[in-house]
Amino acid sequence: MVVTVSQIVVLVAGASLCMFAAWGFWAPRKLLLSMEGIMDRAWGIYFAIIVRLVLGLALIFSAPVSRFPRVFLILGGIAIGAGVAAAILGRKRLRSFVNWWLERFSPSSIRVWVVFALGFGGFLIYGMV
Repeated sequence: MVVTVSQIVVLVAGASLCMFAAWGFWAPRKLLLSMEGIMDRAWGIYFAIIVRLVLGLALIFSAPVSRFPRVFLILGGIAIGAGVAAAILGRKRLRSFVNWWLERFSPSSIRVWVVFALGFGGFLIYGMV
């Protein structure tokens, strides 16, 4: 079995998402504070854009060998679109959107969101193995 770089990127993204989701479930406030900290830094938006673009390309390139090729193609397109949208919005608007989002969620509602993130990360891993 040949494993490509794109498959490894998807697996690492899925595992990372599961880890952050588990952390967010147990410590939702710490997860929020770390998100705010990343967005406060000048490199935060670039990091967010690069992660979305790399994941999108990895999903598209690994789609033919995944369990769900069409879903991976669609998710890849959505990730690339999100990266482009973040680049167009710019740091200031993206930061205000993150602040708006963070202000509206309680720790219990964040736990609900991270359960979905855990499921999505698991789905990425399952789709690749």
